[in-house]
Amino acid sequence: MKTKTTILVLLAAVLIFAAACGSANSATAQSQHKKTFTLEVTDDTGNVSSQTIITTEETVGAALVKEGVIEGTESEFGLMVMYVNGLRADYDEDGAWWAFYINGEMAMAGVDTTDIDEGETYAFVYTEA
Repeated sequence: MKTKTTILVLLAAVLIFAAACGSANSATAQSQHKKTFTLEVTDDTGNVSSQTIITTEETVGAALVKEGVIEGTESEFGLMVMYVNGLRADYDEDGAWWAFYINGEMAMAGVDTTDIDEGETYAFVYTEA
């Protein structure tokens, strides 16, 4: 009889533990709230493309790096975007750079420090010096 009771107690403990783990995972999933924004890219010929980005990242830069949309190098000022959608704009080599905009206004902060605001439109525009 003791063995049956011990087994039942252990089974109950395992079930309680599994339920608690499931609740913790659910809370973690809820904290990973997805954010949506629009990205517009104007390339070196003036063509504009647009895409919707859905992410759990906190900053525009982190989301775009994770999606493979932008690449760059870290500098003392943050991420220096060199490639957008595979197109290079390197001021030293091309005399061009990627201008970053938020809702049609030139951004006052870098892409890697810009928090995502749900529903905003962010843009990169190939800009020649």
